[in-house]
Amino acid sequence: MRKNPKLNRIIVNILAIIFLAGGTTAAIMYAKGYRPNLKEGSLKGSGLLNITSYPKSARVMINDKLTTVTDDKLYLYPGNYAVKIEKDGFHPWMKTVPLKSELVSNADARLFPIITATSPLTFYQAGNASINPDGTKIAYVLTKSPTETANGLYIHSLSGNFFNSQYIQITDNATKDFNKALLIWSPDSTQILAVFTEKTKTNERIISAMLLSTKGINNIKTITDVTLRLPLIISQWQDQYAKINLPTIALYPKFMTDILTNNAVNVYFSPDKDMVFYTPTANINLPENEIGKALPNINSTQETRNLQKDKTYVFDLKEGTNYSIPSATGSSDIKKIIITAADATPSADIASLKQLKAQTESSIVSNISWYTNSRQLIVTNQDGVNIIDYDGLNMVNITYVQPLSNFVISNPDGSRLILLTNINQKQDTYNLISFDLK
Repeated sequence: MRKNPKLNRIIVNILAIIFLAGGTTAAIMYAKGYRPNLKEGSLKGSGLLNITSYPKSARVMINDKLTTVTDDKLYLYPGNYAVKIEKDGFHPWMKTVPLKSELVSNADARLFPIITATSPLTFYQAGNASINPDGTKIAYVLTKSPTETANGLYIHSLSGNFFNSQYIQITDNATKDFNKALLIWSPDSTQILAVFTEKTKTNERIISAMLLSTKGINNIKTITDVTLRLPLIISQWQDQYAKINLPTIALYPKFMTDILTNNAVNVYFSPDKDMVFYTPTANINLPENEIGKALPNINSTQETRNLQKDKTYVFDLKEGTNYSIPSATGSSDIKKIIITAADATPSADIASLKQLKAQTESSIVSNISWYTNSRQLIVTNQDGVNIIDYDGLNMVNITYVQPLSNFVISNPDGSRLILLTNINQKQDTYNLISFDLK
């Protein structure tokens, strides 16, 4: 029987096509996470668990079993997985992460040290600390220096130079005690308004005000008192804050813009503007999360969409999720109202000045503030200073030391917390102390 070369070629081509098609299909299925299940004798879909941490090379426990180290990716069958990320010398991070077939779920842990190294940024006695709007500079008053001319108002820069810190003295204490002043940064950080007040039995009144440059020394003996100009200064700064706030508010869904501008106090956006914490002034029900429904996968932490008056929440712009922060508390003295327009007839009263200060300094109205990376919050309470994930999970204690006047900030790269506090000093002696988070 003669062989048919033409038929043989057709058969070979068909087999090659089948092989290529099958291989391509298998590759696509594999890329989507499908794996053979030998127990069930089937091909079963899996999800991808992306596990990252800072610092890296942390141990990963999944359902109490040591599985891998960060940073790594694992294909796992759909289900809920108890993920624990730990590293010697650091607080562990834990979360239940659900995996869905063909989807990627993330476990991203920022680990914080159990014991933090400390170093002083100031000596002798520091007080009246105030952070500038972009969180890169601290104004503070230094006293009790053995060199009298060294006492005064300083600016400490947290970034922008080789040593990651820089001190500039902008006044001395010869004629004015700036510890008694209300210090308010201008929106562009080029000036500080120092307002001196006097309390009477019935109220508190302004007795003098100075507008200080933050770029160099100010001659207090010749500087002009700006008390009469305060309404104009307040109006100008309100207008600048409105121009900063309105574009950020416009990024959020309409129901959130209505809440943030009309039905909430103590509104503070994260450094990257993708999240905001706020305190509603009424009970409000948020609409269904349409943003989250349109995404393949979102944070698995349980949301809170029934808002209660005077409770604090975090809203995530990218995922449309909203989380309760039970550890947050607010001040009874002042509540920040976000500025969206300058007052038509601004008045130079203490309340208006404190509202300007509160626009960027959450420590005067709340016990929480944003950590630099926008993924965690700094919380002060009876246990000292803590850090918590933006969704309310994984609170860890950084130090049991209490900050004076709630003053605690993270430096721009997140490697340190800076507190105005007392460590191994005489009673009622405070300095700016750095706590290493690396």
